[in-house]
Amino acid sequence: MKIKVIDNLKGKTESLSQSKVDKVVALIRKNTQDVNQGEYRPDDLERLNDFATPEKIQKELERGYLAMLFNDEKDLIGCALVVRRGIRLIIKTLQVKTVYCRKGYGSLLYKHCESLFEQMGMNEIEVEVPKFPRSEAFYRSHGFVKTGNPTQRDLRFAMFKYI
Repeated sequence: MKIKVIDNLKGKTESLSQSKVDKVVALIRKNTQDVNQGEYRPDDLERLNDFATPEKIQKELERGYLAMLFNDEKDLIGCALVVRRGIRLIIKTLQVKTVYCRKGYGSLLYKHCESLFEQMGMNEIEVEVPKFPRSEAFYRSHGFVKTGNPTQRDLRFAMFKYI
């Protein structure tokens, strides 16, 4: 396994190639669809993924951080995107292909993000979580707590932890 990082948080230094951004978008969209067990209707699923377009990912990455996890065959199997929201940073998405889930790869990506927050002098991590039970369970296992209860109309809810 290999992790490739693009870190533009302190200023744009690196772009993501079109082929890689297409792979990131495909991973996010396919993974979200695969994990959906009726939590979202098709139109809500599309709204949930509205940020997952090549243009929007490239735009977020201009001032963001992307960690991509590749297997030995150089296939993208996971990614984590950290973006700026004002003066704060949030984990926008953390995805691992479903066939690679429960093998520690999500935790590996998360630990990269946590290290980034520590290096940036942050004392709190916030994440946008879709209403998938296993997503919430993943973040709880890493010490996160919910900041509120999502309504039927909410696509995501926030979780945070102090570091």
